[in-house]
Amino acid sequence: SAGPGPEDRESPELAADQIRNEALLEVKFARFKQQYGVGDRRTLDVFFELFDLWIQLYRLNKADDALSEIVPAAEWRRDSYAVRAVQALAFTRWKQSRFREALERFHEMEGLVGKGRALCENIGHTYNSLGSYELAEQYFNEAVALTVDKTPGSQGTVLLGLATLQSRRGDATAALATATRSYEDFRAQDARRGWESSLTAKALMQVSTSHQALANYKKSEWAAREALRVFQFTAGMDSPLCVGPLERLGALHALQGRMKKAQTSYHDAYKVASIKDALDLVEILGIHNALVDIHYEQMKTSGLDRKAFSVYFAVASHVAKRVRTEMVQDGNAAVYYKTAGELFVLGGDCSRGQPLLEEASGLLLVETAVDTTSLVKACSDLISFCGSGAGVAARDGPPSPSAGTAHDEF
Repeated sequence: SAGPGPEDRESPELAADQIRNEALLEVKFARFKQQYGVGDRRTLDVFFELFDLWIQLYRLNKADDALSEIVPAAEWRRDSYAVRAVQALAFTRWKQSRFREALERFHEMEGLVGKGRALCENIGHTYNSLGSYELAEQYFNEAVALTVDKTPGSQGTVLLGLATLQSRRGDATAALATATRSYEDFRAQDARRGWESSLTAKALMQVSTSHQALANYKKSEWAAREALRVFQFTAGMDSPLCVGPLERLGALHALQGRMKKAQTSYHDAYKVASIKDALDLVEILGIHNALVDIHYEQMKTSGLDRKAFSVYFAVASHVAKRVRTEMVQDGNAAVYYKTAGELFVLGGDCSRGQPLLEEASGLLLVETAVDTTSLVKACSDLISFCGSGAGVAARDGPPSPSAGTAHDEF
């Protein structure tokens, strides 16, 4: 879905311009904090202008750090800046996929300012993401009822939310019709303004989702390609917004038998997902597993190309490092270490795979939330293989330690 975000903008979304303006505003924000103090309206005005750019560019870590001092200072004022600070924190939590915390802040705003179209829509998106579909529908319908402006773009975001809701309920036909209306609304807004927006691309992604569910693969692919183009233009080549269309293109290439192109798209999605401020391990594991599955699918006709796995070593190493430094070291972290370790062993690099497997095994042995017996055994089997000094194995067996090379960059 479109998801919560700052109010509609009347200026183009151009990644290069945003990055330049970000640098200028960061300097100005630091200067105003020192000169006037963090709670001064001049400082806060600069911050909220900067925050808007950070959200567009998905600079979630920067936003989170700054809000730790902005929110208390703004709340102390007990004026409109306090509401804007709560809203900014809610947006940030939503983008970090911390939906329950975002919902708490949105409801706090509801108590402060009452119900409005944008707020009802944001609460609807949040309930939708939490799987509370009846409450999501209730708030989306309230947003529709509160919409007075009928100009192009005024209905697009709530229509997109409803389309996502219909899709999650399994009604792809209704979702396609609603998503198409959303896309057409945003496209009309773009034509009026004279530039494309990321909201248009988000609507295209829901159009693509619905077409894929209906097995209209070529139409789904067109929509995903268009979404990727717009996201790259408006938010940048490495924006987290690009992960979705790249992953979608990987799936669509695979469904149409274009396995090499599928590998490239999934790899590109993996690389962008690996540098997101808010690391999403579920998303990353989904991409990783889809990528490996394609190689196994190719094995049925042409054998398993072990050297091909080495191209993924760098991104897997990067994610493993982030998991180690940024996440709680529990069963979730262990699952990624195991997955990455298996990749290195598949590519013939036991020297890098075995330590990850040992790390995974150690964490899984003390995990009590679920039964990890089979996962520990899988790690142990590969550790034993790596320690055996086995030579080149059969086509379907473990790889030899000498096969493949690691890439330093991805």
